[in-house]
Amino acid sequence: MKRIVIALLCAAVCLVTAAGPKSKTVVVNTTKSGKAVMGFAGTTPVEITVTDGKVEKVVALPNKETPEYFQKVLDSPIFTKLLGKTVQEASQVQLDAVSGATFSSKAVIENINIGLKEAAKKVK
Repeated sequence: MKRIVIALLCAAVCLVTAAGPKSKTVVVNTTKSGKAVMGFAGTTPVEITVTDGKVEKVVALPNKETPEYFQKVLDSPIFTKLLGKTVQEASQVQLDAVSGATFSSKAVIENINIGLKEAAKKVK
């Protein structure tokens, strides 16, 4: 019986050790912090997910921008250019406005910058 208990304890320790350290994920939503940032038709909040200090995902949240113009922003590299970079590296990347959706894209870029500043505080 003792051998079984010891074997089970050893197996549990091995599993915990093999799993390694847990990853740290920070999610920043700019709905409140970016409420003063206006696109063409209103606010353009974003959500940024940072895992283990690197940008994992940047997504646009619901907004009132004209869908056909905002699609140009969604199709641009704005949402993918930062992926895999540390928060500090991402903060230094130059994001360009999208022709034909200038107001919307500039507002999204500003919200991304706000979100990266918030993420930098939480990642430390």
